[in-house]
Amino acid sequence: MKKIVLLFVFALFLTGCSATCNIEIYNDKVREDMEYTETSLENLEKRYNSKFTYRGLIEDSFSYPYTAFYNAPANENDYVKIDGVEYYKNERIDEDGKFGQKLSYHKFKLSNYKDSLIAKKCYKYFNVLDQDDTYVISTSINNTCFEEYPLLDSITVNIKTNHKVVSNNADIVNGYHYTWIIDKENKDDAAIMLTIKKNKYVFNYENEFVKKVLTIGGIVGIIGIVGGCIVLHFRNKIRKVDEI
Repeated sequence: MKKIVLLFVFALFLTGCSATCNIEIYNDKVREDMEYTETSLENLEKRYNSKFTYRGLIEDSFSYPYTAFYNAPANENDYVKIDGVEYYKNERIDEDGKFGQKLSYHKFKLSNYKDSLIAKKCYKYFNVLDQDDTYVISTSINNTCFEEYPLLDSITVNIKTNHKVVSNNADIVNGYHYTWIIDKENKDDAAIMLTIKKNKYVFNYENEFVKKVLTIGGIVGIIGIVGGCIVLHFRNKIRKVDEI
């Protein structure tokens, strides 16, 4: 694939460029959203080559189909999708002084997430190991994005999960949210490790329990109101018959 992950190959050369990867692991399923943005208008107008400015190059990438899986087959024409191949949703970011791109794919399973194209591009080793009653998500130590793209400033990886977490090496932990902040200073010691239980889950993830209670309460309340109205209706009809 000639333009594999064009957003990294080109856009991350821009000074001031940052990338954020948001991952949700829910009941063995994985949702992945990755975006990069550039805030320097001056950098965007610099020329990449005789054909493109950096802005033009990024705009060209909006029409490019990015395969969700690293080893997916490629078409001879890079801009043509192949039937049966899964692709990231490709969105434009152009607001609040930011210009960039967002890629999303919400159909991964933990059993095939090891083949995520985005994860494979930043680590020589990335895997999801199935071990007894746990899954172990792990990477190699060195984040290779900073070697390949020297002007990249930072990468933020956010993982949230409803699975119970056994161990992790996140920089920040907030409830069921785990965050790794990777930059040029720590790129050579930037391994990501997260071990989660297969069939054990956190209580009230994303306020699920409260939402269910409120939903059930709302349904019961509506049924009660409707039932009360029906009862009153028939009582009134019976009362009128008795009066006659």
